[in-house]
Amino acid sequence: MNHHFGNISSDSDQWVAPARLYVGHWRHPMHAHGEPVLCQVVIDAAEPRLVAAQVAEHGVAREADRRMLHTLDKVLRAQDVYDQPSAWGFTPCTVLPAWVRPTFSESQIEELQRIQGYLIEAPEHKVDTVLEVRDAFLQGIGVTDRHMCRAVREGGRYLPKNGRSTVN
Repeated sequence: MNHHFGNISSDSDQWVAPARLYVGHWRHPMHAHGEPVLCQVVIDAAEPRLVAAQVAEHGVAREADRRMLHTLDKVLRAQDVYDQPSAWGFTPCTVLPAWVRPTFSESQIEELQRIQGYLIEAPEHKVDTVLEVRDAFLQGIGVTDRHMCRAVREGGRYLPKNGRSTVN
């Protein structure tokens, strides 16, 4: 197994880029003719994709649903936010904020599955090495131990039933 800790975590020919995470705010209407509401957004400019969003409506923050994520992603693409996030007031971050329930791109899911396969097949003396590779990969995409603990607590809610959790 070829493991580089710069987020190339397997012998795959497909390199999975480290995340370039940005957090910011975006005003977006929840309904076709409604007033825009404030959304807190995390994007990955490397993929480019919307990682997570919260909607602040009536003073209460709640996680954006799949439909809202899809709509926000389209709007952010149309406005070229992924190309110039700082110009839109987004701030770089190295880890996902604590409120985020992360989504994963197809390439990230494939890489996590590949690492899981190595973990399953690894002889006992290599397990720690594979775990280091997995941890380095997760760190490279901004996922913290807090996110992993939340995933374990929430079980199947973290990923949809088909095992994918992507926006685009």
